Amino acid sequence: MTLWSEPDTRRHTPGVYRARLTVGVSLVALGVAATNLTSTYSLFFLALGPALQLLGWLAMPGALWRRLLVILPAEIAALTLLAGPDFTGAFAVLLACWLFVRHRPGISYLVLLVPVVVSFILKLSLHNSSQNWVGDVAGSVTVIASAWLARWLAQRRWARLNPPPAGETAGPGDAGDNPSGSTRQTPSRAE
Repeated sequence: MTLWSEPDTRRHTPGVYRARLTVGVSLVALGVAATNLTSTYSLFFLALGPALQLLGWLAMPGALWRRLLVILPAEIAALTLLAGPDFTGAFAVLLACWLFVRHRPGISYLVLLVPVVVSFILKLSLHNSSQNWVGDVAGSVTVIASAWLARWLAQRRWARLNPPPAGETAGPGDAGDNPSGSTRQTPSRAE
């Protein structure tokens, strides 16, 4: 039995794939953070943040057309976060960009409701610009947790569509008939 793994892994060797993912995620996160550090006294962050984010989306593994398509919405969402706690719903746009680039199935997009609900809670709870950092931290944690939840939903969907053959049970980490012991498999193109 083979287990689900991230899509688009066939075209990359494991080390290159993981390195591109790490660099891409780091640059996107740094880009959004740098954009949100912009103030009247630090306008250079307004140039640095979007540039870092652009490089991050381009470095990310995945289909190039998907990565190019999310650049503008992600940049606008990061700039929208500058407006304060009333606009933390922009984290949902960043999460949607992540799900799109990572080739998540449609069921995974249900997690977009989580940052939207959290944004309403933050809007009601935070009332001045000195609390922006609370909204940014809460929004970031929500997006990270939601991305992991989306990955779990994608795994569950794959397992439901690809049950083990009759009579075969699969435990965690069971490599089945794979002599190399690898448990990675890429979902079919139909997904």
